[in-house]
Amino acid sequence: MKSRKAFVFSLDSFIAFTLTVAALYTLVFFSTVPSAYYAGLMQANYLAKDTLLSLATTSYGSDQTYLDYIVGQLDGGNQQPARVYIGALVPPQFGYKLESGNDGAGGWNLLYDTANDADSQNKKAYYKLKATAKSVYLIVDPARNPGESPYWYMSCGGNYTVCGEPPYDEGMIGNASLQIIRFTVYT
Repeated sequence: MKSRKAFVFSLDSFIAFTLTVAALYTLVFFSTVPSAYYAGLMQANYLAKDTLLSLATTSYGSDQTYLDYIVGQLDGGNQQPARVYIGALVPPQFGYKLESGNDGAGGWNLLYDTANDADSQNKKAYYKLKATAKSVYLIVDPARNPGESPYWYMSCGGNYTVCGEPPYDEGMIGNASLQIIRFTVYT
């Protein structure tokens, strides 16, 4: 008789524990899913990725992309290309900002933000959500001729025969640096 009571009490406590764990799991699951903003967050995420990708892959001229042009103009203090070219891709209900960060240096340098631009038609303040996209940006100075070998390799014809060592000049190497461009879309 005692073993039946012990079995019933053990079974009862196991069921109570299982129901408690299930209730806690359900509470945590429903409290962490931002279901009210999920559609807007996904839209902002896709908008940030697509805008940055189109700026980084569309040619502005023969040797640069729209992202190259915009970042170069922003470094010179001209905000109009960011307002015009990015503003044409981002709807007015979204605000956006463009930031740069050096390779591992820490921190972000603000290049452009619609909140700081009185002439921008886009949203000025962050209220609900934001989404970011990042791109690696290579800066090479001085610019090289695409057909030119960066190693100044000389061939004397026939099966890659080297004539001699090219003259070494410190100015021929140039400077290169990496930056990470972060594009943030917010509502």
